[in-house]
Amino acid sequence: MWSFDDEENKQGNDNTEEPTEKPQEEPHDDFSERDPFSRGGDFYRSYGAGSSPSPEHNGKPPKPKKSGILPAILVCAVIFFLTVATVYMLGDQFSFAGIGVKRTSGSAVSTTAPEGITSTSSTVTTSGTTATAPSLTAGTTGSVTTPMSPSYVYWDPAVVEKCLNASVLVSVENVGSGSGVIYTADGYIITNYHVVSNNDNKITVTLFSGEKLAAQYIYGDESNDIAVIKIEKSDCTYVTVSTSEVTYMMPVMVIGNALGKGFNTTQGVVSAPASEVYFSSTYETMTLIRVDAAVNSGNSGGGLFNTAGELVGIVNSKLSGTSNSGASIESMGYAIPVSTVMKCVNDLNEYGYVTGVARLGVTVNNRLQIGNMVANFIVVDGTVAGGSAEKSGIKAKDIIYKINGQEVTSYATLRKMLTAYSVGDKIELTVKRPTQEALEETRNIYRYWELCQDIKITLTFVEFDPHTK
Repeated sequence: MWSFDDEENKQGNDNTEEPTEKPQEEPHDDFSERDPFSRGGDFYRSYGAGSSPSPEHNGKPPKPKKSGILPAILVCAVIFFLTVATVYMLGDQFSFAGIGVKRTSGSAVSTTAPEGITSTSSTVTTSGTTATAPSLTAGTTGSVTTPMSPSYVYWDPAVVEKCLNASVLVSVENVGSGSGVIYTADGYIITNYHVVSNNDNKITVTLFSGEKLAAQYIYGDESNDIAVIKIEKSDCTYVTVSTSEVTYMMPVMVIGNALGKGFNTTQGVVSAPASEVYFSSTYETMTLIRVDAAVNSGNSGGGLFNTAGELVGIVNSKLSGTSNSGASIESMGYAIPVSTVMKCVNDLNEYGYVTGVARLGVTVNNRLQIGNMVANFIVVDGTVAGGSAEKSGIKAKDIIYKINGQEVTSYATLRKMLTAYSVGDKIELTVKRPTQEALEETRNIYRYWELCQDIKITLTFVEFDPHTK
């Protein structure tokens, strides 16, 4: 499970970085400074016993009127009775909001968070075996019934059972555990790239029936955090992909291997249909669905379902720990929208990589050494044939300096800036190109920098296979 909490990530990857952007503190009411019983005036009338009698009564107290204190007491009694009766009648309705999920004790079994991108390549798409997986198709069955109150949703047991049978537990030897969803009858499974990745570690899948099967990595894409694995089984229960729009307060259910403790279901609502999240571990910015359903380590790769039992997303991360003000962070889980999942799976099936992504097509080194002096520059080592960089005229030894006038201060900055563009977009790239005199400088890195020539290049992002050598 990707998490923005450094302490939790230490369980799975000691090298996970803290986020560069902390959540903003939300405005809140300070009830300690407010009198909840204040009515803006006198709430009780006071009847004083020491007041002087009026002269018109000749020194004698006036006779009580029929509309005196006894009727007032009767009115108050009626109001009190009605109030008690109302609360009593509403009691059952409010009790539904108290339904929750107990937090279990025990140590977390954490999947390994994805490692940071090395400086050897600007591409992050990886391929697995020579086998291919089928395309992912949106379903046409099922309908979403809007509940009367989002605080309580009736989940049809048959729908929940189908979702459970289409879900799996994923265990990767020497790495950790995660989750997945079956999307074809013959055993193709979607999970997170950071759960399985492209390695030689043994993958085991556990079905809801308890059956354990070996799985094979097919392919995946680190940028989208999606991977496909395969089990040898021909009669699998598989998910129906939702075609419905994800909206605020839409009821959802999360199924996954929470904390490595087996199949677990939690429910909640969509807090935000499209939330921008930056992952410092992969330098990627993703648009994700934010939910308030409980999400924990091990839920990564599991399904996010609507009330019709249709897949609306793949869980991949959560926000945890505390904000920069010290306030604890709760109920902020994230899932990859199913539209993104479909595009990723279908592109991997057809092309072997995800299309439409703004790629430079370069291999780079993020440090420059001259003599004993070292600086963190993005130095181009080489370009991919037919890639955006080669077609625009970028050469080896160029230092990528600015994009549209904004300085590229690190490899992380470069990756984050590229996520703002797509194939077909144009940018002005400023590079520092070493002159012959600069190449002859062997001692002073500052002198080397001064001798480099500023070159402005108009680069158009083109579609190309990032696996091309």
